[in-house]
Amino acid sequence: MLEQWFACELHCHTVHSDGDFTVESLLKTARERKLDGICLTDHNTQSGVPEAQKAGILPVLGGMEWTTYFGHMPVLDCRHDVDWRDALPDTIDEKLRQVHENGGICGVAHPFQIGTPICTGGHWDYKVQDWSLVEYIEIWSEGSPFLNTANRRAIKLWESILDKGYRLTPTLGRDWHRPTNNMYPAACTYLLCDGGKLTPEKMKIAIRNGRTVVSAGPLFYFETETGATVGDTIAAGDTELIIHTNTDRADTVPQANGYNPQAVRIFTNGGKMLSEIPIDGGDLRITLPLEAAHWYRAELWGEIDGKPDCQLAVTAPIYTE
Repeated sequence: MLEQWFACELHCHTVHSDGDFTVESLLKTARERKLDGICLTDHNTQSGVPEAQKAGILPVLGGMEWTTYFGHMPVLDCRHDVDWRDALPDTIDEKLRQVHENGGICGVAHPFQIGTPICTGGHWDYKVQDWSLVEYIEIWSEGSPFLNTANRRAIKLWESILDKGYRLTPTLGRDWHRPTNNMYPAACTYLLCDGGKLTPEKMKIAIRNGRTVVSAGPLFYFETETGATVGDTIAAGDTELIIHTNTDRADTVPQANGYNPQAVRIFTNGGKMLSEIPIDGGDLRITLPLEAAHWYRAELWGEIDGKPDCQLAVTAPIYTE
């Protein structure tokens, strides 16, 4: 079955922790905002997940946000609770392994959020030794990520982990707590999943396999002439990349901000920009000499509400062997 892109929010809270949403109001609001699915990640509890999944309003990938003094870590679809209370910076790998042993996946939430006393433990201070134990990282956080300067630091952290040879999926975490203030999602995470009806399992597979794009509007992604796309591994050598910017898809997700895509930038190891291509309508094509054992990703840049030089979208990488 052909793959398709789904607009999702992967970081949500309800009255089961510190959110104002009831489970039902969260799901109905997400549906009104034309989102295709959500992750429910209340702080240190999964008590709202059964109600959310039973409601049948939207696909819900259940989990919780481990909320500790040393960082916030979303843990999704873990069969049995792993005790987060004794998680320490130097021994976090053992906790990550326990999550995996129970079928779960792990993420890093808002790694450069201001910490205590603004948000207890919101800054990421865990000393992960084996980043293969972490599936994803919020390179964008908050509802208007282009206004959050901490996101630039998160992208640099992500790139440094990619440079070490690890594969780490980029996501947006809106950290959605309430229906008021910043009501419209100015961004979402697009997940590339098997076509047909979206399911929590398909969402989990997409996150695990690096099939993501974070975007403040357009559905933006790239593929090779052979059909390889984000999350895939390809051979090194001269490769044509086809870059798609689908504003029609964005129009189905209500936006608080007007955007104007203007250029595509291609990046590789060390955060090196290889090319910048102006957008002149339609798909773009560029041939690049891809090196072995590298990662390659694309960014979309343009205006938001007339503000120039804004980052509109970031893709997960493709990898070379």
